[in-house]
Amino acid sequence: MKNIVVPLASGPASIITAKYAIYLAKLLQVKLIAIYVIDENAIQELLRSRVFVEIEAKEYEIDMEQQSRLFMQRVKVLAENKKVEFEHLILKGEVHSEIANKAKELGADLLVMGDLKEVLSWKEALYSEGERIFRESPCPVVIVKNPQEAERLYKELV
Repeated sequence: MKNIVVPLASGPASIITAKYAIYLAKLLQVKLIAIYVIDENAIQELLRSRVFVEIEAKEYEIDMEQQSRLFMQRVKVLAENKKVEFEHLILKGEVHSEIANKAKELGADLLVMGDLKEVLSWKEALYSEGERIFRESPCPVVIVKNPQEAERLYKELV
């Protein structure tokens, strides 16, 4: 194994996922690559539905870029604290496609992602970004199911 890819979005659940990915990267002595994708489709949908006008959409995208950089900086500190080689990428586009394509391009050996949300219909399953990332991953996938255990394992790392 050479590297682990972890797709992240802002929020507490992504911090737990990142911590578990850091734990695995340290355990396996591999590089961790975090990917944050700014969902351009969501921004376009907000424009089409007239929630945003063009200038608001652009400001929202800039805010998302700033938020993603701050979030990735936070994850970088977590990785550095455990002496894990870390790289991050901020991409724009369709989330599942960008993750799958970049994981393939990087030759990812493993993809670590947060727990999949419960889907209530086939339509939800087909359009859930998490489901699509899971299904389109070019490598084995680990899903973080137990946040308390992930936190405990991260804290135990030296």
